[in-house]
Amino acid sequence: MKKIKTLAMALFFGLAAITVASCSDDNDNTAQQSSIALSYTLPDNYSKATATDLSVEFRNINTGRKTAYELKGDTTIQVEYGLYDIELSGHITYQVNGQEVTSRLRATQNNVSIATNSQAIALKADAVSAKEGFVIAEIAVSGTLTPDGDTYESDKYFRIYNNSNDTLYADGLTIFESAFSNDDPEDYQPNLRDSAFTVNVAYMIPGSGREHPVAPGKSLLLVDVGMDHTKTNANSYDLSKADFEWFDDSEDGEDIDTDVPNLIKIITTDEYGELGPWAPHSRGVKTYAIGYLGDENAKMTTNEFLEKYKYTYTYTYSYGEYVFDMDGTAYMVPNSWIADCVNMHPVHMEQSWLCASSSLDAGYAYNSLQENDENRYGMVARRKWDSTAKKLVDTNNSTNDFDSMVKGNPYYIFK
Repeated sequence: MKKIKTLAMALFFGLAAITVASCSDDNDNTAQQSSIALSYTLPDNYSKATATDLSVEFRNINTGRKTAYELKGDTTIQVEYGLYDIELSGHITYQVNGQEVTSRLRATQNNVSIATNSQAIALKADAVSAKEGFVIAEIAVSGTLTPDGDTYESDKYFRIYNNSNDTLYADGLTIFESAFSNDDPEDYQPNLRDSAFTVNVAYMIPGSGREHPVAPGKSLLLVDVGMDHTKTNANSYDLSKADFEWFDDSEDGEDIDTDVPNLIKIITTDEYGELGPWAPHSRGVKTYAIGYLGDENAKMTTNEFLEKYKYTYTYTYSYGEYVFDMDGTAYMVPNSWIADCVNMHPVHMEQSWLCASSSLDAGYAYNSLQENDENRYGMVARRKWDSTAKKLVDTNNSTNDFDSMVKGNPYYIFK
């Protein structure tokens, strides 16, 4: 059961009762008061969680007026009667596998009517990404087929879209691939899924903070090899106009470096710790996420991340009558660092799970119907368009948010 945190006694005990007084707009200025019992809960899946720097904002829906209050000890808030959107914000410190993490904290409740002498308002808080607005718009990991029917793998790509109303800067934005697969459930221990995302691939957009602006409704194209693939495969795409490519300068020399700017490689390993060029899984069984290393109040270098966020896990593998004790090494990304997450999984699979927390993505997109679907080549998962909101659909459930197994187009216009 979740613990109720207090706003009155250093934010650690009991139920916070906040007296809210409100003045009407009548000419006689008669005061109307409402005594509000305001409570909030912290995520119960975060170990040793504490909240700091809390404030609450009331936005009057009818007038647009915003009133913000710091929450320190006993607090009396004067608010006019009306209909409100309420947002609590602050910071949360918690532990993931023994590592202390600081992240942004937020709780919201909309369309709250304050019009009685007393009432209770309960807010459910969660740790959220410090930078929101970017979403994964299109995932093309299946590759294509040549006119002769041969598989072609170097034209994989991801589109990252600014789904906000403001210009965002992509500097530091990182794309992750899960270490685990959604078609291969195992009881990994320690179990970090509810608090962290386990990865073994991470590439970061370079920049000092304001070098790569992305206007509202615009996107970035991240590709494997930034070249015009149609010159060698008529069924492929011209990716020479991409914004970034993931290039791996490994000893085997298999990767191709083009004129397209390179992402910064942070991790490219498999479950056995072997290095090599990143080739996103063609069958679409991995989870992809975008996010940042650290929080705005606790920024982190790539070296610090690699040093502090290593994750060693164990599990029991069974095959028929044989049972083996297994172990592996990956890296953990706290869920609160994730800005967007998309699970992928073929539709018809006997074994399945979501290797990312359902709080990040409660469903899955797909590029194939079954395990070895020959129809997957050239097919992508593309986020749906909300024609009313004029934005991409983002409900944190990819089953609802994506049109799956549609023909790839790295320059598709959302409308």
